[in-house]
Amino acid sequence: MQEFFELKMGNMTMDEYERRSLELLRYVGFMKDEKVKVQRFLSGLPSFYSDKIRFDEPRTLDEAIRKAEYLCEQSKERPAFKKTGELLQ
Repeated sequence: MQEFFELKMGNMTMDEYERRSLELLRYVGFMKDEKVKVQRFLSGLPSFYSDKIRFDEPRTLDEAIRKAEYLCEQSKERPAFKKTGELLQ
């Protein structure tokens, strides 16, 4: 149970983080409130993702997960820039 409350995305992919979160959530039977589930999921994400998702105020864990997946896909499509503003090759 402690692992659930301390889970962070870290070096995991978004898919791995989602899967692990849902897997551990099964062992925390007392957590029934969707708002609490959403907050716990978001607290393990990097602030780049969690801040944007919190702004949209997801009502369910499924909604928060869909938004996280969308943001992750969007970030993959954007070109990376060097500090000088040049595109990375």
